[in-house]
Amino acid sequence: MKVDVIASEAHYLRHMLPIWAALPDKMRGDVHPLVPPGAVTKAPMGRAALVAGWQDVAPLRDLNKMIYVEHGSGQTYLGREYDPSYSGSGGARHRGVIGYISPSQMVADRFRKPAVAVGCPKLDRYVGIPKPLGQPPTVVFAWHWDCKMIQEAQSAWPHYEQKFSLIVDKFRAQGWRVVSHEHPKWRGAMNHRMTGLGVETFQSDTDVFMYADLLIVDNSSLAFEFMALERPVIFMNAPWYRFDVNHGGRFWDWAIEHPMVDGPDELLGLNLLDFIIMDDDRKMQLAKTARQVYAHIDGSSSQRAADFIRDLLGD
Repeated sequence: MKVDVIASEAHYLRHMLPIWAALPDKMRGDVHPLVPPGAVTKAPMGRAALVAGWQDVAPLRDLNKMIYVEHGSGQTYLGREYDPSYSGSGGARHRGVIGYISPSQMVADRFRKPAVAVGCPKLDRYVGIPKPLGQPPTVVFAWHWDCKMIQEAQSAWPHYEQKFSLIVDKFRAQGWRVVSHEHPKWRGAMNHRMTGLGVETFQSDTDVFMYADLLIVDNSSLAFEFMALERPVIFMNAPWYRFDVNHGGRFWDWAIEHPMVDGPDELLGLNLLDFIIMDDDRKMQLAKTARQVYAHIDGSSSQRAADFIRDLLGD
C-alpha cells in the first residue's frame, strides 16, 4: 500500500518527510504540502495517509487509513487530557488512525492503537553534526504562539516585551548575534514585530539547529530537540505559568534541572557565555532530559518509523 503525506503546516512536514523518504520506493505515494486546515486533500482510495496534527485527522476520518506522527515532544496538560491536539487524549477521538509514531515509550503507551517509540525523525539529519560556536556566537529566542487553551501554553512574550530591546542590546554588547524564531502559528506576526525592533529572524528550525549556539525559549518542543543535540537551553517563565500545577514535561519535570528565568530583569543580569561552557555535569543534565523525551537519539528514528509502517500495512 502506498503512503501519502498530508500536512496543513510546514512544521508537520519536517517530522513526516524523513519517514516517508525511509519507506521503500513502492510504498512512497504523494506529498500534499501546506493544504489549508479544513480543506485537506484526501489520499487516493487504497492509500494510507501520514498525518501529524489533529486538524488534518478530522477531515480524513472517514476517507483514509491514517498513521499519526507526533509533531511535538509529547506534551500534555493537566485537565486537558482529552484535547485531541495533545497526546494526553490517547487518540480517543482519532477515528481512522490505525497507528501512532511517538517520541518516547511514555507517549506511545498513552495511545489506544498500535504505537511505536522511535525518537524524533526530524533530528536524524542533525545528530552528530559539529556544534556551531560561530563568530560571533548566536543566541536564538524562540517564542511559542499565544495558545489560549491553558495558561502554560501561552507565550511568555508579553512579559518580556517592554524590556526586550534592552535585552538585545545587552547581549549584543557581550558579543552575541541575537536572532528570533517564531512558532509557525504566529503566521509571521512575531517575525514582523522582531524586524521592527531590528532583530534578525530565522524562518525555519533548520536554521536554529545549524547556526544557534544557545536557545532561550518559553514553551516549545524545539527546546528538547535542541537539548537532544547536546546544545544548551535557558527557559523563560511568565507569571501565568503556575509552579503549583505539574503537567509533566516542560511544566515542570523536564525543565526544572535546566537554567530558567522568571522575568526580563533576570535575563538582563546574565552573561550568556556562562551557559555555553559544557562541563561534564551540564552534558549529563542535557543527556538525562533528552533520554526522558526521546526513546532514541541515534539518527535512525525515521527508519524505525518506516519499519513500523511496513509492519502495520503488511508491506
